[in-house]
Amino acid sequence: MRVMLITGGAGFIGSNFIRFFLRKNKDFIIVNMDNLNYASNLDNFKDLERSPRYHFVKGSIANHELVNYVIKRHRPDYIINFASESNSDNCINNPINYMQTHVLGTQTLLESARYFWGKHKFQGNRFIQVSTNEVYGSTPNSDVFFSEDTPISPDNPFSASKAAADILVKSYASAYGFPAIITRSCPTYGPYQHIGNFVPTCIINALSDKPISVCQNSPNVREWIYVLDHCVALIRVLFYGKTGEIYNISSGNEMSDFDMAKKILRLLGKPDSTIERIGDSSLPDTRCVLNSYKLKNNLNWNTKFKIEDGLRDTILWYKENADR
Repeated sequence: MRVMLITGGAGFIGSNFIRFFLRKNKDFIIVNMDNLNYASNLDNFKDLERSPRYHFVKGSIANHELVNYVIKRHRPDYIINFASESNSDNCINNPINYMQTHVLGTQTLLESARYFWGKHKFQGNRFIQVSTNEVYGSTPNSDVFFSEDTPISPDNPFSASKAAADILVKSYASAYGFPAIITRSCPTYGPYQHIGNFVPTCIINALSDKPISVCQNSPNVREWIYVLDHCVALIRVLFYGKTGEIYNISSGNEMSDFDMAKKILRLLGKPDSTIERIGDSSLPDTRCVLNSYKLKNNLNWNTKFKIEDGLRDTILWYKENADR
């Protein structure tokens, strides 16, 4: 049995990835290490608690002693680093926690894995750094698509800390031949997402017949990808990606927050009039859309879920899991 260490696995994407991966790959054991912040939920794994192929460790990836202990004890063949302080809005007021998790935490994982994997020259090992499209910044130009070669240009402390982590990972691949790959995805939606995020907020407010607030300057155009399409992309990168490379993950489902809110309301048979525009309308429109040609062409990946289908599945999950 091969072993995979997932960090931040009790969060939104990590929870979906673990459940999907274990269902599709019977010859793996997964160790889920999570600090259990506000966006994490161990209830996502209640049905896996007795599984011999799933183990949970509570703790921070910035804890050097704990990370060394986990890697030494479980001897993972692969590591996927989902660990993240996911609410970028909170970062403006408290950036230190984000730097500790994204930069120091990533450094701790890299150094520990380098030490233990280096004993056999990284044979059979892979380290996947799950990053974000936000490291590219944004553009008002509707013709610009960010590729992996686009210079990073973070415009807030959250994206700066993620960019710093990416640079660390890239440097380990270059300096040590460390078997690392970076993925940068557009915004993801789906089951298990914390209600503080845009899509679940829209769904819950719509189900409760409450207004949906959208910022005036939210063309804020971006792509949206269903979480299982994101998970499949990560698996393709894990098994077939090239060490030292960056892979963008995008869907082509490009729309503003306002249009996303309208689509959710229409799927629920609710009127668009429940959308409230708030904030400063004088701010410039922003756009962050990725070019994922490398992933699609080199690793034979593409999305399978139309946005309406993904949203229907997501809405159904929130209807059936109101206690979450």
